[in-house]
Amino acid sequence: MEALKNRIARYIIPEGIPWFAASLYDKIARTAITSYYQKVAEEIVAAIDSGRMLDIGTGPGYLPIEIAKRKSNLHIDGIDLTKKMIKIAQKNALQASVANQLHFEVGNANKLRFKDNSYDMVISTGAFHSWKNPVKVINECYRVLKPGKEAWIYDPARIAYQENGSSRIRPFRVLDWFTYHWIALLSKIQPRERTHQEIREIISQTKFRIYEVSGNRWVFIKLRK
Repeated sequence: MEALKNRIARYIIPEGIPWFAASLYDKIARTAITSYYQKVAEEIVAAIDSGRMLDIGTGPGYLPIEIAKRKSNLHIDGIDLTKKMIKIAQKNALQASVANQLHFEVGNANKLRFKDNSYDMVISTGAFHSWKNPVKVINECYRVLKPGKEAWIYDPARIAYQENGSSRIRPFRVLDWFTYHWIALLSKIQPRERTHQEIREIISQTKFRIYEVSGNRWVFIKLRK
């Protein structure tokens, strides 16, 4: 019964943030810049000096922005399913004065438009739990990675909804009010987080053979091509 509930929940929860939720989601994500995105950016820049990076499910772009602030010789492409979210990410990059290093576009991780062996690193935060076909997405990460390079996938799904969630944002507009309650509903119906063993079983079906899964408060998946 629990497995069935998880499958239904994953089917109901969209892979991308709906357009109506983009603005409020941006406000929520902004509260996590210091507590989360900056820390993850520090971890990432310690592992790569230069090259080209892809961020899957970039949202409002705060992680690529924090990475670009720390490494001027990195070019980062960010993709997201939601057009409005991409526009927000572009605006945030301009305001942070790092737009020359970043490129944001609407894109589907199930079928990346990028060429084989074109990236020095692939990253993703907070999207893994919503992927309908994680094997397909992970195989796409493998395809676009250069040999010997890594994909880093972070998934702090519940932290995003609870600790840095909508309860810290006061919704004044009608649309924000609707979005506020939509996010609250999602937090209640979210499926049980996959165990490390379940994640390893997913990865075993992909082309990656070198990987590690760790983390307690959130999942961290490191995959090497």
